[in-house]
Amino acid sequence: MIKVDHLSYNFGAYWALKDISFNLDKGEFLFLTGHSGAGKTTLLRLLYGALPVTRGRATVAGVQLNRLKKRHVPLLRRKVGVVFQDFKILPKRTVFDNVAMALEVRGMPRTHLERRVRAIVRAMGLETKSYSPCERLSGGEQQRVAIARSMVANPELILADEPTGNLDFDLTMHLMEIFKQFNTYGTTVVMATHSREVLDCVPDARIIHLQDGRIVSDGDTVYDLEDEEELL
Repeated sequence: MIKVDHLSYNFGAYWALKDISFNLDKGEFLFLTGHSGAGKTTLLRLLYGALPVTRGRATVAGVQLNRLKKRHVPLLRRKVGVVFQDFKILPKRTVFDNVAMALEVRGMPRTHLERRVRAIVRAMGLETKSYSPCERLSGGEQQRVAIARSMVANPELILADEPTGNLDFDLTMHLMEIFKQFNTYGTTVVMATHSREVLDCVPDARIIHLQDGRIVSDGDTVYDLEDEEELL
């Protein structure tokens, strides 16, 4: 599902990622952990095509990101559901309309679309807000809209950047059960988090820990970077 080979990325003189390599099989559940600035968000942005892969190689859902042209990013997003850290929902549009957009671009018949949107909105506990403009929702409610939009089309892969960061404990546990259910039915999940409670929800998940743009541990493997030669 994901193959990353010696991937690096810089913002000017600052290297956000340094020689990242890992493979992820279809159906795996992966947590990305690490302090703020470790590189989690940059890695996710590369994987969903928001940043260009210019150093190293990466393939996501069969798409070679090195060769991905900007006009083809929407084709990648049809395979990949994304939960953005800053939501990226349309504030003037209703909850229903925001979630439905992911199906409209796929040309889903209206009857099927409405049934699917209603089901995922209900699962998120937003049924009574379906026709409310998103600008009237709380931050936690907007986050649930973003999660619903990422899941509604049954993507092959979900990339989620701190998806429970604005939610209370009970709602976090509920939404993690939904992520786990999608994973059980074959959806690959990559989730960035720094929450111990979230990690404990999926005890069998793989965990990659990032520090200063490098992978310092992957599952039971811990890397010694002290003697590593400078790669950049």
